[in-house]
Amino acid sequence: MEVELLRPGSIPISPETILWFEFLLDPDLLLKHLKKLSADPPPSELITKFYDVISETLRNNPDTENGEILNVETNITKTKPPAKTTALKILSLKVGAFLKWNLVQIRNLPFKTQISLLQDLMYFTNDKKTVEIPNVEEEDVKTASPPYLFALLLFHRWLLSTSMHRITSNWQIRYGINDISMADESIICCPENINKTVNFLTEALDWEIIPSLLTFDCFKLPTESNDCIEFDWSKSEELKKNEFCTQINYDLGVFFFYREQYDLAKKHFSECLNLFADIPKINGFYDVDKQMIDVYIKACHGSADIQKGNLLEQLNSSIVNQYMGITNILQQDNVKKEIPLMHRINLELNIQGALSSGVFTVARDLIQKIKALNIIRCVLDRKPLYQYTLSLFKNTDTLLWAIQCTWKSFSFADKQAIKMFLLEEIIKGDIPDLLPKVQSNKEISEVFDKFDLAYIQNSEVNFDIPENLIKSEALETNKRRKPKLEMRQLEKQLIVTNDHVEIKEILVKIAMMNLGSTVWSINPQWELPIPLQSVIKSLPRGFVQDFSYVILAKSKEQLLSKNFNLSLEFLVILEKELQASKCNVSKLFKLVSWEILLVQIAQILDQWPVNSIDKAALADACEVCLQTTDSVLPRSEVVEQCVICLLNLGRWEFLTNLEKKWTTFEIPSAVALACQELTKQKSMKKLSKNLWDLVLPMFVSTSQSKRNNSGFNDNFNVKTNVVAVFFKLKDTWCLTAVISMLTKMFNIIKDENGLELQTEYCNLWPATVSNSSSYNVMAISEILMELVMHALKHYPNNVAWLRLMGDINFANGHYQVSLNYYLKSLLIFHDYFNIPIRNDDHVFRRMIKCCMTLGANTQAAVLCQFLEETDYMLAFRILSEPKTCNDAVDAYYHCFWDTSILEYLISIHNKKGEFQRRKIAIQVIGMLELNSNNNEEIQREASNLRKSTFLRAMCKQYVF
Repeated sequence: MEVELLRPGSIPISPETILWFEFLLDPDLLLKHLKKLSADPPPSELITKFYDVISETLRNNPDTENGEILNVETNITKTKPPAKTTALKILSLKVGAFLKWNLVQIRNLPFKTQISLLQDLMYFTNDKKTVEIPNVEEEDVKTASPPYLFALLLFHRWLLSTSMHRITSNWQIRYGINDISMADESIICCPENINKTVNFLTEALDWEIIPSLLTFDCFKLPTESNDCIEFDWSKSEELKKNEFCTQINYDLGVFFFYREQYDLAKKHFSECLNLFADIPKINGFYDVDKQMIDVYIKACHGSADIQKGNLLEQLNSSIVNQYMGITNILQQDNVKKEIPLMHRINLELNIQGALSSGVFTVARDLIQKIKALNIIRCVLDRKPLYQYTLSLFKNTDTLLWAIQCTWKSFSFADKQAIKMFLLEEIIKGDIPDLLPKVQSNKEISEVFDKFDLAYIQNSEVNFDIPENLIKSEALETNKRRKPKLEMRQLEKQLIVTNDHVEIKEILVKIAMMNLGSTVWSINPQWELPIPLQSVIKSLPRGFVQDFSYVILAKSKEQLLSKNFNLSLEFLVILEKELQASKCNVSKLFKLVSWEILLVQIAQILDQWPVNSIDKAALADACEVCLQTTDSVLPRSEVVEQCVICLLNLGRWEFLTNLEKKWTTFEIPSAVALACQELTKQKSMKKLSKNLWDLVLPMFVSTSQSKRNNSGFNDNFNVKTNVVAVFFKLKDTWCLTAVISMLTKMFNIIKDENGLELQTEYCNLWPATVSNSSSYNVMAISEILMELVMHALKHYPNNVAWLRLMGDINFANGHYQVSLNYYLKSLLIFHDYFNIPIRNDDHVFRRMIKCCMTLGANTQAAVLCQFLEETDYMLAFRILSEPKTCNDAVDAYYHCFWDTSILEYLISIHNKKGEFQRRKIAIQVIGMLELNSNNNEEIQREASNLRKSTFLRAMCKQYVF
């Protein structure tokens, strides 16, 4: 920093640093600094630093108040102010004069500094009479000194500008403050002061004596030999009346414009524009942009002045007035070409969209006329007609109307362009009856000479296309047979077709060609499981072998595509074919019957819970499959799917009693046992630990598992098998058992009460885990979250699982997602909040925490009322947070029904000077239904109504 205004000697400083008192020792130093191209600090920041030093001086001298030294013992006020503060104030005024008292620069200062600067200017120009804003006394213009009149004029211009710029909601931040006092609020908001200001500025337009512009040299700094405060008002710069009135009219015009008093605004802007041209030179007092004045005047014009502006303004005005006179404007634009083509195309699309949606109705042919006029504009601009399909433009009369209405106004070049366009369209023949219509039009037909007509006639030639070229079938140019080519065509047909009759025919043709190829080499994607493949290849070479392989491959193909009906149809056809076969195919027949069972299981699990398959019959078939004692055993995939199917269909007793022939039985059997105990037991005794002991070891930390390689591999295999089973579960009891177990594991290993997950039957699982620090809680969290998401895909309205997803995301710090699931659970449980909201402290306290973390403090405070006992201390602490609030703040005040919280809101807004929000809170607390003397039923109804309104609003924001 180049200028340092802190106390000298406090810290080592750079030799280039300038201290504040150096501006007093060298009168030219301040002007040199301000004239630099990139002064550091800039002028506005320099004023702020000067007043910061003044504030620090007053804080360090308790006997100093408002620039005067008080004698505490005698209570006699000395008239001589402190020299340091006076010098700093004059330095600030000199900087303000250097800025030509530009209000834009002054408004960039902190709000308190703005007030101090204006008060000091009025103090020094009014014979050192103290002036307090806003209590500025009215002064007789005839007797007041010109410098003081200029100070008053600047104050009233500032007050008018400040009141206008406070429209935005964050005006306090723009002024660099957050603690406006009641006096400051009255400066901006008080209608009485604003009216005084408007009257003062209006009267100033009639002043005979115009105050001069106070310049940099008007303010004299005290010196070491003369500490008296002197001013040289003769150094002020004369203002011409035109220049003076231009700025005042502009200020009043802008003020009335934002007050929506457009007649008064138009009057002042017009006067400003008239005076603008007569200003001889610019000395910096007025800050007026002629182009901006023109824009304001045009904005003040009513619809009656539409014909006075340019065509683009007329177009915009026509759009506002329901497209009145739009075709006349477009006709003129085809000649003048003022409106950008994109505006015209957007206009056409907007009208077309509004008509299709039924927003408004217009003349039936309006859209056709606008299209025709836009086509002509594109032609005249030599632009391509990409957005128009002229073959669909059936109304030739409308197109010719668009040309003829301004034909006489077109230049010779434009007429030639239209002529070439018509010639091309006539030759193309896209627009029906175009040539006869053009010839019948006297004005347009004159542009075509006899050579043009001859060219058109010669271009109309009919070509006869031979029938052979129209036929879709290719000509056979070579009658010689090519067996390999025919084989490739048959193989292609075999791969594509799904008709079993056609498959038979193709296989017969391939066999008759006797090229020695096998069907399993036709398509590399046709890979059958090894048991099926080995059985088929062991069959005698012939039709049955080929047909079985192809049908099984196509069935698998359809199964992977989830086309279950066609897959099942292929297998049934193959089963019938095998029954009719004379070969020994009993082994293959048995395997095909199990493949049918596999497809049915896959279908019922994929379409769960809606399915047309007989579940009882399917379960019986699965039991038979698992109990088979034949020499031909089902494939491992069939066995696994049968176990999963029985688990989901509730055959838990069968699974628990089944002999463990396969290793895949262990995990489903443990899940079945847990489900059986959950449904049968009436007491709340603990569940068996079979499933717990199988699942818990797979969450051991990787560092623990990798100590021996075999242990790590075993753990990985167990985890893979367990997860595969879990994500095939569909039944609610199975999912509930596994989810509750994983939830209990998470709570024990996480061991944080504030992040505990809640769901059903958690308390039935073991309460402790030995050496819990050796387990990976993040792995549990990930699998639990994925499993609950899997469950919600099949049961999206399960309230307990929605709440659990909210808890999981809350524990992981995903607060917005957590709010999403909490609100979904509340929405479903309370029928979109059409029934009274019940108390649920667990959910609502976590929602409060989520809102606080997201910065939605008002929402969090409203939720404090939803608790069984309203938490006033928490609500008050939230509402008194100094942090910026990210929600709609006072837009939620109508959702408060607790009068204690509303009273607290009124109090804090009053302390902060936020009177608009205080007013809203007062309006809410004054509602009749919130009267504390109402009976319980009315109070309960009022709270229920506000609860449902608030939660619906939150759902719109957070539920996605």
